[in-house]
Amino acid sequence: MAVPETMLALRLHGPGMDNLRLEEVPNPHPAPGQLLARVDACIACASDSKIIDQGGEHTLMYGWDLSRRPVPIGHEGCVTVVEAGEELRDRYPLGGRYAVQPAVPSAPTHHRERYRDNAAVVEKVAIGYTLDGLFAEYVLITEEVIETGCLLPLPDPAMPHFAAALAEPLSCVVSAQQHSVHIVKDGSDASRRAHLGLKPGGIVAILGAGPMGRMHVELALRYRPRVVIVSDPLAARIAKIRDGIAEKAKRLGVKLVLTDPDHFEAVLSEESEGHGADDIIVALGIRQVQQRAFELLAKGGVVNLFGGLKLGDHMLSLDSRRIHYDSVMAVGSSGGDPSDVVESLSLLADGTVDAGNYIAAVGGLDASKQLIEMVRSQALEGKGVIYPHARGQLQTVERWDATAEQGYLRAHAADQ
Repeated sequence: MAVPETMLALRLHGPGMDNLRLEEVPNPHPAPGQLLARVDACIACASDSKIIDQGGEHTLMYGWDLSRRPVPIGHEGCVTVVEAGEELRDRYPLGGRYAVQPAVPSAPTHHRERYRDNAAVVEKVAIGYTLDGLFAEYVLITEEVIETGCLLPLPDPAMPHFAAALAEPLSCVVSAQQHSVHIVKDGSDASRRAHLGLKPGGIVAILGAGPMGRMHVELALRYRPRVVIVSDPLAARIAKIRDGIAEKAKRLGVKLVLTDPDHFEAVLSEESEGHGADDIIVALGIRQVQQRAFELLAKGGVVNLFGGLKLGDHMLSLDSRRIHYDSVMAVGSSGGDPSDVVESLSLLADGTVDAGNYIAAVGGLDASKQLIEMVRSQALEGKGVIYPHARGQLQTVERWDATAEQGYLRAHAADQ
């Protein structure tokens, strides 16, 4: 595969959107233990805003000076290997397609002097932070990513780019739901055992029906709860669940109840006969909502604080009596790991999850900054996909599929 000497990349030079620039830069060349990959698709994430706002002060930047060492951002995507270092040529054939797990549980292999205190306490690096990100035509896959198993082969080589890219955000939902723990007994004289995941036959409440909340709704069905209650103030979000997931819930025998915050507690009381929810997933970064969720749990219930709270407005109060007498729990997770990406890829490849239901906009690399601005202003009711080797302004879509993707790439190829 012919690789040009230069490429376009969306790089962050410091905090603020004004420091986010699409620019031409030299294409990296892989060292013996590295790969160079073509970025086939990258999805914008709400957490991209955190690094844009904080710059080198972001937790995962460890004091990195972006004014001297700008980095391409973007961490949800899929790639194709185009060059392999000599140590990897037998393991990674050219043309091999992969998804990435961006949170890499490793200290940095390179450039330790760029980190605070020479990376003395760094235990995790991340793609799109101090490792080059995916809003670029090409990306260097470094030793840390390969040695920790964070480069995952696609289960189906024909998988659409957008579906493979969706595996990372979906993996966050897979991981979050598996962090819920219920203590169960098969009889009064049986030993207790732990059930990982949402309670089968129970009541699940999902607060927030944005794209990640919708993924939570769809994946919650796998646990076969008796009822799933979804609350969101926006009618358009509720409509997307009704149109995209309600029939699936009915087919699986799960009662799906859609409501708004004003009526949520009355609905929960009716469906639970006043006992509360067995699982509450708060897919919102709103402190008051997270606080209230603890009070709406049934005995033995679990609240999952999926939405992150802003620093300075992140403290909650816990009722220790509920913990003591009712055995309620709180869990949380930040992202997934390689096993979660593998599971997500399988769910997407076999059609258990229809990736097309979650795509709301597509564009070429020249639309990447526009997409990020829309995500920051919450102007999209779904995920936005950037195709780095295409050129074209952002266009909204009702849904997306492999045929539409191929047509878009033919019409907007960068080398036309």
